[in-house]
Parts: sequence; C-alpha cells; structure tokens
Amino acid sequence: MQGLFPLASSLRRLFSDSHVFFALKVFIAMLGALIPALSTGTADETVLMSLGIVAGAIGEPDDSVPGRVKNLAVTMICFVIATLSVQGLYPFPWLFAVGLFISTFGFIMLGALGPRYATISFGSLLVAIYSMLGVAHATNLWHQPLWLCLGALWYGLISLIWLKLLPHKAVHEQLAQMFFALGDYCAEKSRLFPVSPGQVATIRHQLAQLNVRSVRSMQVSREMLSGRLTAGWDPHLERLLQIYLLGQEIHEKMVASHWLYDRLQEDLQQHAILDGFRTTLAQLSLSIRQLGNAVLWYRPYQPADGLVWILRALADQQTLIRQQQNLPAELASALAFLQQNLQAMLNSLQASVALTSHYTAPVEEVSNRQLVQNPPASLRHVRHHWQQRTPLLRHGLRMATALTLSYGLLELFDIRQGFWVLLTCLFVCQASYSATRRRVWERIGGTLLGLVLATPIALFHLPIPVLLGGMVVAAVLFFSQLRNNYSAAVTFITLYALTAFTLLGADSELLLMPRLFDTILGSAIAFFAVMVLWPEWQYRRLPGLITQTLEACRTYMQQALQQGSEPEQDLHYRIARRQAHVSDSALAEAWQNMLAEPKHKQRFLNLCVALTQRSHTLLSFISTLGAHRDRLRPQLTAEQRQLADEIGRVLHSAAQIMAGQGSVDDTPMSLPEACVEIEASAEQWYVEQARSLVQ
Repeated sequence: MQGLFPLASSLRRLFSDSHVFFALKVFIAMLGALIPALSTGTADETVLMSLGIVAGAIGEPDDSVPGRVKNLAVTMICFVIATLSVQGLYPFPWLFAVGLFISTFGFIMLGALGPRYATISFGSLLVAIYSMLGVAHATNLWHQPLWLCLGALWYGLISLIWLKLLPHKAVHEQLAQMFFALGDYCAEKSRLFPVSPGQVATIRHQLAQLNVRSVRSMQVSREMLSGRLTAGWDPHLERLLQIYLLGQEIHEKMVASHWLYDRLQEDLQQHAILDGFRTTLAQLSLSIRQLGNAVLWYRPYQPADGLVWILRALADQQTLIRQQQNLPAELASALAFLQQNLQAMLNSLQASVALTSHYTAPVEEVSNRQLVQNPPASLRHVRHHWQQRTPLLRHGLRMATALTLSYGLLELFDIRQGFWVLLTCLFVCQASYSATRRRVWERIGGTLLGLVLATPIALFHLPIPVLLGGMVVAAVLFFSQLRNNYSAAVTFITLYALTAFTLLGADSELLLMPRLFDTILGSAIAFFAVMVLWPEWQYRRLPGLITQTLEACRTYMQQALQQGSEPEQDLHYRIARRQAHVSDSALAEAWQNMLAEPKHKQRFLNLCVALTQRSHTLLSFISTLGAHRDRLRPQLTAEQRQLADEIGRVLHSAAQIMAGQGSVDDTPMSLPEACVEIEASAEQWYVEQARSLVQ
C-alpha cells in the first residue's frame, strides 16, 4: 500500500497542473469532433473543426463565467469576419493583400483594450491563416467559415462547462505560482547571510531578476482576480483575494533591506548568528512554497512548528551575543530590526491558516477593491497608443507588414501550401528582438524534430482512423507544452499539421521539405521585420523606464511616510507600492532583454546594469520603511523629515532630467552620482530608523 502514496501524490500534482487541464479540454473537444468522422467515414469537416478548436483554444482569454460568455461572443464575431474575409477576398490578390494588412493591424491594436482582446485578436489572425488551407477547394463561401467557427464554438462551450465545474482553479494555480516565485526570492536572499563584499553585487542582480518573476506573477494574479470580482459576491473568491493581499505583504517584507549585508561579516565576531538568519530565511522560503502547494491543492495550510522554534532560538542567540560582545548601537539595533522583520513574515504566513482552512466559509469583504480592479477599457487607450507611437503600435505595423510581405512572396513565386510561411511569421514575430530571436530557434528546432517524427506518415499509407487519432494526440500534446516549452509544442503542431494535410488529400511525402523551407522563410521574415521595421531597441526605452522608476520610488517613499492610517491613505500607499515594484521590474526586464540584442545596440549597458542594481536596492530600503510604517510615522524627527525631503528632491530632479524636462544644472551631480547619493542617504535613514525602532 505504501507504493500507492507516491503514485497518488504524483497524480495529484499532475491534475493540479493547469497545462494538463488545458490539454484535457482540447482532448474532449477533439474527441467530440472525431467521433462523427469515425462513424461517417468523412474527414474534411473534422479537420476543419479541429483547426477551429486549435484557434479557439489559443485565442481563449481567462475570465469568469459571465466574462467568458461575453468573450466567446466577441470571439465568434471576430472569427466569422476573419474567415469570411479570407474566403471572399482570396480570389483577388491585390484586395486580399490590402485586407490582410488592415485586418492584421486592426486586430493587433484591438489588444489595446486589454489582455482578453489581445488573445482574441491573435486567435482571429490564426483562424484567418487556417482558412487559407482549403480556400481554393471550398465548394462555396460558407463551407470553411462554418466548420472553422463551429469548431471554435464547440471548444468554447466545453471550456464554459469546465469553468462552471471548476470556477476558481485557474486563480488557485496562479496564486500558487506567485508563492513559488516568492519562495525562490526568499531562498536567494538567504545567501546574503553571511556574504563577502564581492558576492553582494552578484546576489543583488539575481534578486532583481527573481523580483521580475515575482512581480509579473502578482500582476497576473491581480488581473485574474479583477476579472472575476466583477461577477458578484463569492466567499471563495474573497478568500483568494485576501490570500493575494497577504502575498503582497510577504513580498514587501521580503524585499525590504535587512541590513548592509557586506558589513555584517566584518562587524560581528561570531558568525553563528548569520548562519541562524540564513537557516531562518531558508525555512521561510520552504514555508512560503508550502503555502503555494496548499493553495494549489485546496488544502489547509499550517506553518512548520520548527519555524517558530527557530525564530525563538534566533532571538535568544541575539540576547546572548549582546551580553558577550560590546556591539555598536547601530549593529545591535539592526539585528533586532531584522528579527522583527522575519517575525512579521511568519505572522503573515500564520494569518493565511484561517483563510485556507475552509474556502467557502463566510469571510469579511475587502474594503479596497481598487487594489485589484482595472480601469475600464475604452477607445482612449487606442488613441493613446497611436499618439505616443507605443511599442504596441510599432508591433501592429510590423506584424501587418510582415504578413503582407509573406503573402506577396507566396503569390510572386507560387509557393505551394505557403500559408505555413504566414503561420510561422505570426508565431515567431514578437514585440521585442530578444523574444523574436528566441522564438526563431525554437521554431526551427521544433519543426526539424517534428518532421523526423512525421516521416512514417509520409512513407506509409495509414488508415484514416489512425491518422485522425494521431491528429488528436498531437493536438493535445501541443497544448500541454504550449505555455512552458514552445520548442516541444512546435514539434507536436508539426505532426498535427502534416496529419491534417494528409487527411485533406495532400501528398505528405512532398510536404516534408517544403514545410521546413516555409518555416525557415517565415522565421527569416519575422527576424527581418523586428530588426528593420520600427525596431524596439531597449536603449531607447531606458530614459522613460528610469523616469518612471525614479518617480514611482519617490511616490512610494512619500506614501510610506504619510501620517495617518485611514483606509483611503492605505489604498494610496498600496497602489504606490505596486507601481514602484512594477516600474522596477520593467527596468530589470529591459536590462535582461538588452543582453540578447546585437552588441552594437547594447548602448548604456553598464549604466543600465548599475541603475537596475541601485533601483532595486533603493526599493528595498523604501520597502523597509513601508513594512514598518505604522511604527515609524510617530517617531519622525525634523532632521529625518528633512533627509526624506532631500531624497525625494534628488529623485524628482533625476527623473526630470531623464524625461528631458530639466537641466543638469538643476542638480549638482550626475545621474549615476545621484543614485549613489540616494542609496547612501537611504542607508543612513535605515540605520537611524533601525535604532529608533528597537529602543
């Protein structure tokens, strides 16, 4: 019987994976389309339905049940327009090219209304390209659009039923991923105890990258909750919202700078206390991951009893060291400050025990829904992108040009089954150079492997039921890997496509090499487009990103030091905190993307690295103030307020210079020098506050 428990645990992990559930939905939809084909012996309509299922699944946005119904209606309208346009305009190449450019640009810009419209737009472009598969052999105007849209509608209905049965599973999955990311950040931070001076910069860089993942995960969680909270009161969802807010509190305490880490090893004669801090942070990391597993599996969470004991032992050890050594006042205060911060993290974890004990039990409604609610989408967002020449506008023009150019090459050289060029271009061409380059190699590598695995289809004449079954299996495997392993997903979609071609009467043996050629050509066009057509090099974004980060940090600090604790003021503080972390994360992402760009485009790289490091360090100090803001506010002296005002002034001045609205003469120091001065001032501020908090 003991051998069954690991199996049960593995199955639980498997079926708690959203990728598996995604693939299962596709499998059920595919099976529903396959059964009539097996009973009637017809395959053409089944293949068209399966293509519609694939497009509908890829273009499916996440939302609540009412939102999903609305999204399905919008999806069907867009799919009908896309398929009918292809069917009607394809006989007229010039009109088709113009329509392809306008529709592609329009669908991309539709994404300005929100993430849900962005996914629907992508699905619409995908189903339009799928319509090119049999447009020349269609018996009438409605044949292909009918079956393609019917497939998408069938998948949409399956997804709605699935969502009705498990309405909160996606939120559980995303919240779990948020806590897993926070756990990884905490584990990396434990490496600072103890740490040599030469390791601090490396660990800070790694922490900045892990913070990008954490912030991105929290943003996705917020989007999910925002979309579902508009559907009405739900005690289960309310608990998940409070768990999300607890995650925010843990993140703030975790990001908070504990001390000037490289000085701890120098000032302390005994390093056992540092090992104790490392152990505590490592255990906190494990407990945070356990909270993620509890949320993922709908199970009650209970922090490990050993963590409470470790914190008590750590406090006793500090008392002993203070008795044995004549510690400087700043060092003794900082150690106590760190102890309090770790205890606060444990308190936040313990607060989640009641929230995870019974998800459907009544719970008090969160007063500040604005913490997760998104502003309503409107046409102003589209105008903003047009007026400001934003990355989305550039991407829309780039994608429209790339697809139109691909179609022009197909017509010019009469390339057979050349819609694969457009399909490759659609998937490979991304908004940034780094993402596009990564997709190019993943696409080509996955296609090569897929062609090798598809060789038996070309060499042997397999029965129709076998081909249909293989097509379904390939589609399911494609969706199981789509979100976490794109190269493997390409392998399976290649198998799926070649099987579909064979069922539609094409000579699969003659499709193997053209399929590879089309993939290489489409990848080359996408790469050319992102290199030449309105390229979005990261160095051009740096001034704006730095400006946003500096101003967000200034606002965050001001809100942390505001007097009063009214709900409205707390709301402003939380929004400022979120914006500061989002801006810092965007700056770190720009640095990561710049490393993948051509060497001659990596301008100001050293400055970007330094600013990323110092921005995250500064954010850590401000987070320290925010984590203990209720205790800090009454104790602020006139000198401390003057120091805070000076930090804010330098931040604002540096931000204006980066935005081109100020003059270097307005500040006595350069931007790098200002960052160093800000960090030094923040360190001084930290030392003073640490001393006052523990006295």
